[in-house]
Amino acid sequence: MIELLLALGFGVALGVLTGLLPGLHPNTMIPLLVGAAAYFDPVTAAVILVATGITNSFVAFIPAILLGAPEDAEAMSSLPGHRLLLAGRGYEAIKMTIIGGLGSVILCIMALPVLWFGFPVVYSVTRPFLHWLLSAVVAYMMLSETGWNKAGWAFMTFMLAGILGVITLDSFGSRSLFPMLTGLFGLPMILLSLKRGIKLPESISYESEQLPRKSRFAGMAAGSAAGILVGLLPGIGSAQATVLAREAVGNSKNTGHSDRTFLMAAGGVTAADSIYSLLALWMIGNPRSGISVAISQIVDVTPQLLMTVIPALVAAAGIAAYITLRLARVMIPLMRRINYGKLNMAVILLLVLLVAIFSGPLGLLILTVATAIGLIPNLTGIRRSHSMGCLLLPAILFFAGLSLI
Repeated sequence: MIELLLALGFGVALGVLTGLLPGLHPNTMIPLLVGAAAYFDPVTAAVILVATGITNSFVAFIPAILLGAPEDAEAMSSLPGHRLLLAGRGYEAIKMTIIGGLGSVILCIMALPVLWFGFPVVYSVTRPFLHWLLSAVVAYMMLSETGWNKAGWAFMTFMLAGILGVITLDSFGSRSLFPMLTGLFGLPMILLSLKRGIKLPESISYESEQLPRKSRFAGMAAGSAAGILVGLLPGIGSAQATVLAREAVGNSKNTGHSDRTFLMAAGGVTAADSIYSLLALWMIGNPRSGISVAISQIVDVTPQLLMTVIPALVAAAGIAAYITLRLARVMIPLMRRINYGKLNMAVILLLVLLVAIFSGPLGLLILTVATAIGLIPNLTGIRRSHSMGCLLLPAILFFAGLSLI
């Protein structure tokens, strides 16, 4: 028992580290952890990996919202979160992702008995048509823009980002994700902040606006459902699922309510993905994340293992939620005392350096092209979710059995 508690603590610590440092993801730690697993009991190693993944899913929203350095699902949360940050409500933005994540953990565990029996059937029936379903979502996203002019910009942004995603992912794999997402979602926002001289407000609010119960449940439910799809279906990532969640909850006439509800959904996506990417090993025999692949390499996934891992996952989620909120309370006031323009410049240099370290000259080229594409939504007033074509178009082609190159 003590060994498992120590493993839980070590996994949480690793999750905090990988969550706070832009560009450092649990997947980058997996080779090290798998190698170290030889010195641990396999169940203990599995607990470390699971705790690292779920903790990262909570903590990673801090740099995504405060610094504009997003990863995958966090990319879509950065704009609503940044709006709240500039209104002095950055803590509330992070808190919304925590509420959504914790709610999603509860809903996902409750849904497990039903999905255990029903999902294999649904999976086999719907998989041949997933490219049509994703295409319908994309068409809806474009046509929901106000006016044909913006719809045209949306189409162009989607296709440019999609072609970039097809080329880079097909040729260079997952190592192209960091420079591509940073260019599409991180750098454009930071560059425009520098140009416009945006400053953080003097006052900081730690109060949260009371959302209607229906909005709270909608955010958690949409995030959970989308995250479960990520965990169980091949070809769909948490970024695509976050787009689906945004379309499900983002139509409120009250922008503030819509942003908060969506942030809850975004938190729910990453938490649900962490859970069901592991459970996919048990339900359909298909690892759906780097961590689940690592677990499959060191131990057989059995009901007995899940009886140990799932409580550890829930405990890690609770600890991670508390740590994330405490870190946010420390970091937000600290940022206000720092020159935000200089901080943005430092973040730009850090991101470029990290891209150079992790992806080399090729990553810098991808970053440059992605940044040029990522500026289009910011300058034309369309939703930045169209830039998720970088992952949606490859997914559509994958399910359709096609390839552009």
